[in-house]
Amino acid sequence: MAPKIKISYEDIIKASIAIVREQGMEFVNARSVAAKLNCSIQPLFRTFGTMDDLKSAIYKRAEEIYNKAMIAALKNSGEDIFVFLAMGLAYIDFAKTETNLFRLLFMSNAFNQGSAADIAGNTAGDEKVIALISTSTGLDAKKAQELYTGLWFTTHGIASLLATNSCTLTEDETERILRNVFKGLLHSLKDGGIE
Repeated sequence: MAPKIKISYEDIIKASIAIVREQGMEFVNARSVAAKLNCSIQPLFRTFGTMDDLKSAIYKRAEEIYNKAMIAALKNSGEDIFVFLAMGLAYIDFAKTETNLFRLLFMSNAFNQGSAADIAGNTAGDEKVIALISTSTGLDAKKAQELYTGLWFTTHGIASLLATNSCTLTEDETERILRNVFKGLLHSLKDGGIE
């Protein structure tokens, strides 16, 4: 009798992430993952009780991949006021290079936040960027958060357009847009905003 092939948790996650990257989350099912692993569906359900459990683990791994990319961008950005620029460019690059992971994380029902305040400024690390904006610009914390939120919406809009192949932008064009939005929002917030 041939020895049983041991399929690990990590094997299943890696195969599932590969399917998401290649085709999208909608193509992840027990049969597709089992086919990728060249096994039956039994190891999947032995490791994950349900497909919902597996999909939750896939989402968590996608977040880890995204967070790793953002941390690397933050480490390479220095400590100047344009720290948002490095992160924004990294976010946009993630949308271009990891399109299906980006769609899963930020363009699906899994990304259900509610208000603008819930989306921008309340995730891990945001408080540091907002504090840096506040210190560097002289804006109070509330206005620094407002500036950050405006930048986030701009960045997300560009990334979403690129992830859906609706447009193309060079890195220089993207950087110029982000800098101009930053400067425009800063000017408006320092002058008391548009009434």
